[in-house]
Amino acid sequence: MFVELYVIYHGLILAKDMEIDEIVCYFDSLYCFNLAKGPNVKHHIHVVLIQDIKKLFSHDNVTVCHILKKGNKCVDFLAKFGASSITNHFIYASP
Repeated sequence: MFVELYVIYHGLILAKDMEIDEIVCYFDSLYCFNLAKGPNVKHHIHVVLIQDIKKLFSHDNVTVCHILKKGNKCVDFLAKFGASSITNHFIYASP
């Protein structure tokens, strides 16, 4: 769960740094989706990360959606591609 929240956070930071005006954020974890979009949590191991994600959602024009893992083939491909890559970090400028 930490990895999924961490990736969402850094993806939002990257989009903000690239000055992207409108962001659509898809969660394939319903639990993480509910943490990020639900009421504020006080007692959670990742409460600071969750609060930071909520702040980014409130400041930017962000649409948040839940998607089934089966329907998220692009992310699945990129995750498998990244796992087999020797580089630590790579940014694609366009889809």
